[in-house]
Amino acid sequence: MVLEATMICIDNSEWMRNGDYSPSRLQAQTEAVNLLCGAKTQSNPENTVGILTMAGKGVRVLTTPTSDLGKILACMHGLEVGGEINLTAAIQIAQLALKHRQNKNQRQRIIVFAGSPIKYEKKALERNEEESNSKGEDEKK
Repeated sequence: MVLEATMICIDNSEWMRNGDYSPSRLQAQTEAVNLLCGAKTQSNPENTVGILTMAGKGVRVLTTPTSDLGKILACMHGLEVGGEINLTAAIQIAQLALKHRQNKNQRQRIIVFAGSPIKYEKKALERNEEESNSKGEDEKK
């Protein structure tokens, strides 16, 4: 199995109150994150997963990449819903958290759960992608 460090970006914006997924979008997202974290940590004991929220009072890292499934699941309880997501800042902070991972042999992966409208222009997101790709190439050298 592939050795990975994963950061999961959670959408905790006002849009997560919607009940179109039972019981709410946030609860459905939480269950998906629980399944994903369990699968990641079971596939390889050295895999690590970190969680951050994208809305509210700003992007907030709930837990840095860890293999402790209990710590990951505990940080998901009591999430505050509010505000709008800041997708570009969330991705940049996730990249920063992955840059400082303990095991540099781990591949980096960012998973974004976005259930609210993305209010960024395509060019801004592409520029962010280009910057992250160039940083990744610099790290390989």
